[in-house]
Amino acid sequence: MSEEDMTRQRQGMQTYLTARVSRAKLLATLGAGTIAAAGLPSLASAQSSTETVQDIINIADTAEHLAITLLTAAVNNASTLGISGLVLDVVQAALVEEVYHAEFLESAGAKTLTDTFTVPDPKILTDFTTFFNTVQTLETAFVGAYLAAVGEFTSLNQPTLAKYAFEIGAVEAEHRTLARAALALASSSNTADVPPNNVAFESRPFNTVGDAAKALQTAGFIGGSGTQVTYPGTSAALTAAGAMASAVMNQTVTNATPTRAYPAPSHHHGRRHAGRSHHHSGPRHGRH
Repeated sequence: MSEEDMTRQRQGMQTYLTARVSRAKLLATLGAGTIAAAGLPSLASAQSSTETVQDIINIADTAEHLAITLLTAAVNNASTLGISGLVLDVVQAALVEEVYHAEFLESAGAKTLTDTFTVPDPKILTDFTTFFNTVQTLETAFVGAYLAAVGEFTSLNQPTLAKYAFEIGAVEAEHRTLARAALALASSSNTADVPPNNVAFESRPFNTVGDAAKALQTAGFIGGSGTQVTYPGTSAALTAAGAMASAVMNQTVTNATPTRAYPAPSHHHGRRHAGRSHHHSGPRHGRH
């Protein structure tokens, strides 16, 4: 790709995002660390979506290409990053999962807004802690983006797409937890990432998928001043993923639908805690 083409892509991305997303909605806390809970907008302030299905899947595909680009570079630079063994397997599996996400989105007609990205901090691809902190940050953003997509698809009367967005977002949440686990296991003095699975309910930091794209741009991953990196393509990404490319299951969306309803047990209605005390005895009471 020529410099002129890359400039045109970046300008197109910037023009699109500026028109689509209000600066008042930006997550200023998206950076090299985690997204601070204090920076999350209230759900009560959520506004109705003006994004189309095509807008949503295009932005999601762009985010997947960003993830593929960074994870491919990380795998190829694993020795410098100090990634090996099971941790390397985890990164390779995450990489191929992002590839399968992108393939599904593109099969639905998605087109990326850019395939040229920027690395805001060179240590992301040379330092173990910086890399996994960045993965944690990006995956938190991706989870939030797919949660926003679920809401938008629901508003657009697209329940099947809402289900698919949830299926992808759930895997992004696994990636976030595994990044925290890698950080926790790397240093016994690291208490910030213990436990790795530290949320009972995921956060929704964005009202729309476009908000997430704008946050990535603000953080310097799109159109930033850092080192430019280009999407490596599916073939190169799968080669980097190695054996994990075939080890990962559910390589496309699942279409299972329930065959019967499963009503909640009667004791869940207004007597939840009382019901638990009635059904459990002995050693379990000793834990309280």
